[in-house]
Amino acid sequence: MLPVIVTAAIIRRDNCVLITKRPETSRHGGMWEFPGGKLDPNESPQEGLRRELHEELGIDSEVGDIFETIYFRYPQGTVLILAYECRHRHGALRNLEVDEHRWVPVKDLGQYNLLPADAPIVDKLIRCSY
Repeated sequence: MLPVIVTAAIIRRDNCVLITKRPETSRHGGMWEFPGGKLDPNESPQEGLRRELHEELGIDSEVGDIFETIYFRYPQGTVLILAYECRHRHGALRNLEVDEHRWVPVKDLGQYNLLPADAPIVDKLIRCSY
């Protein structure tokens, strides 16, 4: 079975990165993650990530270079995560399809109940911040 392609945004401000909390009613509800989501048919990863950031947080963003690629097996299926460096261009951050968002110092990401598939992103962020 082919993996589901998912995008994730690495949005930085000062020495912090943006993470979001999944709604309690969703799969993995209450867990934290880097914002993003599944691609729609015929959508490039960059287009999908911009759309997801607008739908989830109400922001317009610029998608930059790939930061990390992760292949992860959950019990219910496999995902291929394409994590991109992104820049928040404009729009106030709003919790439209997420329960909460936070700007978190990289060194403190381990204190959050992040999705297991996001662990390699956290590891790379920590390595890159030293």
